[in-house]
Amino acid sequence: MRRKLISLCMIVKDEEAFLADCLESVQGIADEIIIVDTGSTDRTIEIAAQYGAVMVHYKWDHDFAKARNAGVERANGEWILFLDADERLDASTKGQLLDFVKDKSLSALLLQIWNIVGDDEGQGATIHPVLRLFRSDKQIRFEGRIHEQIAPSVLRRFPDRRFHLTEAIIRHYGYKHQVVESKGKLKRNMELLKLAIAEEPENSFHRYNIGVEHLRVGEPAEALAAFRLVKNSADFEQLNYAHLVNKYEALSLQLLGRWQEAAEAASEGTVRFPAYTDLWHYKALAHAQLGQLPEARAAAERAIELGVAPPQYHTEDGMGTFRTAYLLGRLCEALQDDQAVIRYYVLALRMKSSLLPPLFRLCAYYRSSGRSGAISAVLASKLHCPDERSILKVAGVMQASGCTQAALTWLEWHASMEKASALKESLTEHITRLKSGDNSTLPFGDKLSAANGNEGGKAGEIQINSQGWRDRADDRLAAFQKSRRTTLEQRAVTAIRLQLPFYEGW
Repeated sequence: MRRKLISLCMIVKDEEAFLADCLESVQGIADEIIIVDTGSTDRTIEIAAQYGAVMVHYKWDHDFAKARNAGVERANGEWILFLDADERLDASTKGQLLDFVKDKSLSALLLQIWNIVGDDEGQGATIHPVLRLFRSDKQIRFEGRIHEQIAPSVLRRFPDRRFHLTEAIIRHYGYKHQVVESKGKLKRNMELLKLAIAEEPENSFHRYNIGVEHLRVGEPAEALAAFRLVKNSADFEQLNYAHLVNKYEALSLQLLGRWQEAAEAASEGTVRFPAYTDLWHYKALAHAQLGQLPEARAAAERAIELGVAPPQYHTEDGMGTFRTAYLLGRLCEALQDDQAVIRYYVLALRMKSSLLPPLFRLCAYYRSSGRSGAISAVLASKLHCPDERSILKVAGVMQASGCTQAALTWLEWHASMEKASALKESLTEHITRLKSGDNSTLPFGDKLSAANGNEGGKAGEIQINSQGWRDRADDRLAAFQKSRRTTLEQRAVTAIRLQLPFYEGW
């Protein structure tokens, strides 16, 4: 028989919605699949059988480590890979992992976990390295009732061998809002953590994890108390998650509206972890909320300089890249630094081309400063639109932002530059329609209506059309702005106009 190199070990219960995708993702890398089932009543066992899994039926006793170990004990592979049903091994990951497991100097591999936290992948992810692949050995077993760990056992068994930090990716969907709510994960985790703390009251890791759960259920005061207990523990400096304690302390303070303390906590963190981009971003947020715009800008610019946090840190998608660039654009709006507004919003777009808010904010900024006609030339010099869809997307943003003439100028410029007759004809048709007042062929044509409509009015109040109260107010302010003689007065009106609500593309 061909020797088994990698055994996939899992624990599951009622995972029919996720299991097939998970098992499909490990085809070609897992030589055997061991699944510990803790009492499924749906099609989980049937799906597992379709992939040739060895099933271990296990009576749940409120201890994740024991359940995991029941599977590890049945594994025959030289290496153990462990996943949850709501995780997927990225396709690009398999080759590098197969190369790593041939290295006899390695005892364990850390993979990058992408926790998808929104309702789809575009709504953000947190990223951090986790030990998920280790050498099989009878002396290596999981420890911990919840948030079970394998690293301490591996270190005791192979003190002279190395852990290797890989770029391999596991995508985790279990923290998506609807999944957490439907499976009752928060309630279960809280109950197990309270049991763990009762058993090991001095264990900092349990305190940290219960702080995280308090954040998830919207209890920042309780979370803050837990994180500060960890921060005051004797071994805090040695904890490999100390950077997260600092970050979540600052986040808890933000959620409580204690912005000065949040700024101080983030600043303290940047001293202790100067390369941790997220703390610089959080510091910028706190200073911005306090109205300390130069300090906020300096912190955000430091985050951009650092870029994505080093792989040993738990980070969030966009920290040091598109989210920080967008924040800088907002800060420079408030400072009315024209060149910086353009620079940072365009940078955000280059870092994530699908991001709409920078485009909407840029159009709104030029409109509010009385220069909506200039936006098409600015974007033409900064953005490359390779096809009709991207050209129309930008035109749609301009039109939905109230910069209709700029949208026309943008389309006319692209039509004049286009050599392909079919695309030139299509753009000309869009121009003709927009000139006649028909914006139905452009994206976002209905967004200005939605943003400006009087949807929250009381019964009997007059409902007005898509030009709405927002546009009426803006038109008044625009006329008033033109009558102002000094730059300071004009800038003051710009600041007021930027506060009016409008669709931002989120």
